[in-house]
Amino acid sequence: MASLIPRTKAAGMLLNKTRMLGQQNARHFSACAAKHQAAVVSSQTSSKQAADSWTNVNTGSEFTVSSQSGFLPRRDPLPVLPGYFEKLEEILHEMPIYKGDGTYGLLHSGRFGERVERELPMYDVDFVFDNRILGALYRDYTFLASAYLLEPCDIQFRLARNYGLARRILPANIAKPLQTIAARLNAQPFLEHSMGFTFYNYRRKDVSAPASIDNIEPIRRFSGCDAENSYIVGHVAAAQHTGAMVEASLELLGSCQSNNRAVFDQALQKYTAAMDKVNGILSRTLMNNGEYASFRTYLSGCKSQPMFSTGVIYEGTEDVPFSSASAARQFLGVAQSSNPIASLNTHLFQLSNLSPQGTLPCSDGIDRLRPENYRAFFAHIADNARNGSIQSYALQSPVSSAHYTAVLDQVLAYRYRQWANLRDSIHLQTLRSSSEFRTYLDVQTRHIRDIAELILRTRSNTDLEVLTSTQRAATDNIAHRAEIVRRSLSRILEDGEPSQLPTSMIAY
Repeated sequence: MASLIPRTKAAGMLLNKTRMLGQQNARHFSACAAKHQAAVVSSQTSSKQAADSWTNVNTGSEFTVSSQSGFLPRRDPLPVLPGYFEKLEEILHEMPIYKGDGTYGLLHSGRFGERVERELPMYDVDFVFDNRILGALYRDYTFLASAYLLEPCDIQFRLARNYGLARRILPANIAKPLQTIAARLNAQPFLEHSMGFTFYNYRRKDVSAPASIDNIEPIRRFSGCDAENSYIVGHVAAAQHTGAMVEASLELLGSCQSNNRAVFDQALQKYTAAMDKVNGILSRTLMNNGEYASFRTYLSGCKSQPMFSTGVIYEGTEDVPFSSASAARQFLGVAQSSNPIASLNTHLFQLSNLSPQGTLPCSDGIDRLRPENYRAFFAHIADNARNGSIQSYALQSPVSSAHYTAVLDQVLAYRYRQWANLRDSIHLQTLRSSSEFRTYLDVQTRHIRDIAELILRTRSNTDLEVLTSTQRAATDNIAHRAEIVRRSLSRILEDGEPSQLPTSMIAY
């Protein structure tokens, strides 16, 4: 299928160079780890105590945050609902635009909403308390809700490349069970990134093998196209490495507070290596192409979106606390919630200090959409980062400063890929006349440039003569790439190049 979203030549060349050099630098710095191992082993106690200060607020949740599972659920998602929900399972199987057997599903011809209204029972979920079943039902009912509400928009987009208006009323046979399930999980009753679309939406083909790219597949899909499969599989596979990031982030903060330089340097290298793996997987799987448009519509939220004029009415929820069937409700969607890795980077390295509040992936209430243990973890990281700045501590040692530069290089690669993919998207042309979107793009562009400038400042404050030749070469490569990014984005900002980034598109 021909790409509907061509990448600009300059952006594409820069992105490819970013990926290659990032991988080289990660290898350069990781080679130094063995030299410090003996010192690290003898001095880990104090930083481990600081790391152990983190505890999940809800240990029974499927989504705990740990060095073992990272941001993935502690158990594989339930791929098939219990037999009681047979009709719900059947409708979800028939839902995708392109089914796995090569035939068209209900969303292809616009028959999904009618099928839901006619055949979906009003399931009683009051007796469901098992967290694994609740998680599966949350995933499935939020998929149902987004498909039902946004089906008219997807059809309109395929016909005329504009979205039109979504359905405004979510029927009671979806709304009422979903509201009950979401309340028990302390989640919003609308599809979001981790609990719905990605991290609780995969199955292992071979349950005895790891959840690698080749061994996992989505459970639920909207379009069924290769891009949607890659999007879900890519995020899950990348999240396999978030356990190391969680562990390293706690070690970084603990070693800052306990003045443990050896553990601090090792943790920086551990975090860099994990981010390098994350970036490598996402670069391979989240290719920006025209197929993204085939499922992007269903990732929209019902807040501040042109297809929802005043939000959504949840029919039949009068008896549910904090709800009103007569009042429209508004929620951010998958595309607005983003990968939790973005929030961890922002909180851990205090990137919000570079940009105005309300403009980063953890802002605008986005963190409040995540599972409750995520929310508690990010609050823990943010509080400890304010008490002991990683940047300040890193700059006290040339070697630490070099390792810190390598971490920022991976953060820049992550954020730049998001920015480049979004900037090159053309399937939101109907939204690009909005001054709000133009302003948001400028803010994001400045933030990426600010990260590049932070790398350059860090290098300029590092005594390079103390470093080994390998470390100096790697640091020089990072600075060279950061300077290219800084110049390119400064030129875009100065020339006012027309390229608008809507807030609903920060999922990549």
